Amino acid sequence: MIALRPADLVLIRALAQASYPVECCGILIGRREADRVTVTRIVPSANILANERPDRFEIDPRTRLEAMRQAEAEGLEMVGHYHSHPDHPAQPSATDLAAAWEPDLVWLIVAVTKDGPGAIAAFKADDAATRFDPVGMDTLPDDC
Repeated sequence: MIALRPADLVLIRALAQASYPVECCGILIGRREADRVTVTRIVPSANILANERPDRFEIDPRTRLEAMRQAEAEGLEMVGHYHSHPDHPAQPSATDLAAAWEPDLVWLIVAVTKDGPGAIAAFKADDAATRFDPVGMDTLPDDC
């Protein structure tokens, strides 16, 4: 289960729409509990593949490093990342699976078209990174 604030979901959808038709991406910061990942902050990132492959994403390594440092200082951690799928469903692609080298991270994917953002779904790769399994989503109060 992954829990996010409604305002964070609105932000991710807005970033997906603003980046369309290029994939947007960013980092999910929070904490892991027994059966739940709680997201406390969204860290947008430049998609460093945007000019080469608008249908792919790569989080800026400097953004990732700074977000991880700040999270650690706050007693938090990087719990996942998000990206958009322009003109495709909110389902992991074969390219996503090939890039799933950190099985502890949640992958949040938002579908987006020229008409706006659509479904948003969460996934986690199995330990061998041979498949993605759906992750349930829950919302937190916006003041969390």
